[in-house]
Amino acid sequence: MGYEETFELNGEQIKTTVIYDPIEIQNHLSSFLRPSINHQTKLIGFDAEWFLHTHSKLGRDFLTPKCATIQLCDGHSCLIIQLNRLESLQNYCWTWKQDVARKSLVNFLSLPNITFVGVGIKENLARFEKHYGIGCKNSVELGPLAATVMNMPRLSLCGVDELAFVVNGFDLQDHRPVSLSYDYADYSLSKELVKVATVNVYSYHKIGVKLNQSQPEPANAATGEENVDRKVMGKTQLSETKPTKHVKIEPKN
Repeated sequence: MGYEETFELNGEQIKTTVIYDPIEIQNHLSSFLRPSINHQTKLIGFDAEWFLHTHSKLGRDFLTPKCATIQLCDGHSCLIIQLNRLESLQNYCWTWKQDVARKSLVNFLSLPNITFVGVGIKENLARFEKHYGIGCKNSVELGPLAATVMNMPRLSLCGVDELAFVVNGFDLQDHRPVSLSYDYADYSLSKELVKVATVNVYSYHKIGVKLNQSQPEPANAATGEENVDRKVMGKTQLSETKPTKHVKIEPKN
């Protein structure tokens, strides 16, 4: 109940899986749990696409925000979960709150040893929690992080295209179709839409990794020790640094 597309990005072959089946969602989320290289901070790119759903009540029409898709990327593969298509499978006996896919997302986004990164991620996660009751343990907004790490305040409000170019040297314009209808609520996503979603969430991961690697080791780190997650109050931390001092940023729920 899904399909795969493969794209070449930055010289890498990235496989993107588009799914909405609850069991497949559970299995693919589990695949993201493999250990990171050298046990470094585990980063997952996160993005979401929304649409306005029209429904009637007492003879009046109302518009309700709905999440069409969630995108996740660990740098090797990307996953697009079609939440709106998943919900269309529900019946009166199989509600969203009872769904195994929801439980899988709740558990995955609550993992304390994973940090989710993105552009606009705070707003996306706030809306996701408000409308679906699913929160996230750790998340970091890439704009402010890049502004601090690179000592370039203007990056705080930049989008993914400029962040990818400044931080990683990626030019994403070649991957942007000149004309495209961005309708992620469509049950059958075009290859172009899947590619755009992949480019964005893959770039989030790469930007996060680059910024994390750009930070100096803590002064008390022992020589030869592996770079492990730094935790404050039980939450995985990404620390931001300027050239003259070491700054920590605590991801907030």
